[in-house]
Amino acid sequence: MDAETMSLQEKLDRLKIEIQKMQRDITHGHKKPHKLVMLLAVLDLFERQIITENKICFNDDLIGSFSNTFNLIRAGGDWNQPAPPFFHLRTSDFWRHKIKDGREVQYSKISTSGGGTKRIEENIDYAYLSDYAYELFLDKEARQYLRELIIAILNPLSNFEDSAPVR
Repeated sequence: MDAETMSLQEKLDRLKIEIQKMQRDITHGHKKPHKLVMLLAVLDLFERQIITENKICFNDDLIGSFSNTFNLIRAGGDWNQPAPPFFHLRTSDFWRHKIKDGREVQYSKISTSGGGTKRIEENIDYAYLSDYAYELFLDKEARQYLRELIIAILNPLSNFEDSAPVR
């Protein structure tokens, strides 16, 4: 089904599945929270109207929001590194990078952010969401549902009720 003809509920169901099947690094049997925390940070910036268009800049606002959330949920051995999830979310269908002009060849050769920010700063102008995901991030009820979904993935003991807002 084409994303343009999908209902809000169908778009939410699609993004939910993508988030649930998202590849996450596993170290010592522990799934790393970084990609999910990055999504929470982006939801936070949409909620606070710091992000007002489909441009997710790797800047102090994003890094600060990521760090605030990450420091609340981190497990032993987890490092506060926002660059890797910003980069590696590109493996998800809904997260894309706007590559800097003239850096397409270099970008295509990069397989990791290298842990720091240099590769992002040199090669990526910003990240952006697919059209259907962007529509969901703009919607207050959908944002709340996504936030609760991500928290439930991070904390399976939460009492998340899978009742997405239907319109």
